[in-house]
Amino acid sequence: MPNLKAKISTSGSMKGTAAGQRNITAKSASLGSSMALGDLTDVDITGQADGVMMIYDGTSGTYKVTTQIQNENLNLIGGTY
Repeated sequence: MPNLKAKISTSGSMKGTAAGQRNITAKSASLGSSMALGDLTDVDITGQADGVMMIYDGTSGTYKVTTQIQNENLNLIGGTY
C-alpha cells in the first residue's frame, strides 16, 4: 500500500500526495447534518409549499415540486378498496 498523506479543509477542498501514484480517490465522504433537499443540484424546490409532490422532469433533468402532476408517463395504481 502506498504512503498516503491528505488534508481536508472546511472549505471542501482536499489536498494530498501519494507516493508512486498520481491520483487520490476518496472511498467515502460524509456531509454535515445541515443539508436540505434543495441543496441537491438536480432538485428544483421553486414553489415549495404545503402539500406539494415531487416529480422528475426528463426535459430539464431535475426533480421539481408541484401541486399538479400532468404527465402521460405516470400511472398511479391505488390498489383495492
